[in-house]
Amino acid sequence: MKKAHRVLEGCLRVAFIRALILPLACASYGAWSQTVPSDLVDVSIEDLFSANVVTEDARASDQRKWYLAYRYGRAEFDEYRLGTRKLSYEDVLWSGPSEQRTGSNYPVVPTKIQQEVHSVLLGYQYSHSLSARVSIPFIKQSTDHVSIVPGYDEFNISSDGVGDVLAVVDYELSRTVNSAWHGVFGLSIPTGSIDEEGDTPRAPGDQQLPYTMQIGSGTWDLPLGITYKKYGQHFSGGSDMLAVIRTGDNDRDYHLGHKFTWGGWVSFTGGELLEPGVRFSYRWQGEISGEDLSLRVPNPTYPYPAPVVDPTAFGGQQLDLAVYVDVKVAPRWNLRVEYGQPLWLDLNGPQSAEKYQFSLGVSTVF
Repeated sequence: MKKAHRVLEGCLRVAFIRALILPLACASYGAWSQTVPSDLVDVSIEDLFSANVVTEDARASDQRKWYLAYRYGRAEFDEYRLGTRKLSYEDVLWSGPSEQRTGSNYPVVPTKIQQEVHSVLLGYQYSHSLSARVSIPFIKQSTDHVSIVPGYDEFNISSDGVGDVLAVVDYELSRTVNSAWHGVFGLSIPTGSIDEEGDTPRAPGDQQLPYTMQIGSGTWDLPLGITYKKYGQHFSGGSDMLAVIRTGDNDRDYHLGHKFTWGGWVSFTGGELLEPGVRFSYRWQGEISGEDLSLRVPNPTYPYPAPVVDPTAFGGQQLDLAVYVDVKVAPRWNLRVEYGQPLWLDLNGPQSAEKYQFSLGVSTVF
């Protein structure tokens, strides 16, 4: 945040900005609804919720109580939405005094955004009904920008580091011969940085970056959910509901929006080696609560020089479709490949919209 603030002040020093009497700041990126890089680990949270391979294998053999998985995820964003309406970069970028400035155009605009996450998940089966799992993510992001600031017509900002560590306890609520209900209760530990810096149009050198370039949430968050699974000879399926509740504000006087996800899936389980499947998901996220005031500029009418520093331009809802395949690569070893993209978006904004999400994971029990 300090970096974004310094970016804004630096822009004030630019002669062009002085002439316009309009400071500029750094910008960054958006996520499935404009958010921080740590939200790419949402899938890691969902992995934690659904990783009941431990439970199922424990039923088959009490000697195999540990579950280990590695997952690589990648997402790209390359267009803007205001509600359900698509916007081009030209629609969002303010071109200068020849164009009217509004609350929906900005002198700095993020364009292509790439996010990556490497996560390691470890689980332990305590009993047939109780297991625990923890996930440690490493997050990397790169964002291209366009702006009207001299010397920063096009520029890139990146950030990376260990994200928020996630831990959950999974309890089997009930079970029949071919179905099961699970309740999952978790804690997100704020190990990810919220003090990332980089070179922006604000000033020479590195400055604090805005919300979207930070690696963690900065708050102790509570993932809570429930999962239903149905097993069949040729098909299996299920549904889950997940909520992430933010607790309190972080050291920069804000917290990210609360989140809710509902999903349903079906898999073909008749194959010896391959099990393809499809999943639909609905996601909702709220706006940022509170504000890092260092991201504002001294302009009472338009205090936000980029969409990623406006706390009200976060959150929204979307419907996703994903296809995946599970591959039994060896005894007790499983590979999953998944590709998903949004079918419908309704975002607070303007904010960047997700183009696609891809993941590759391998897991084993021992």
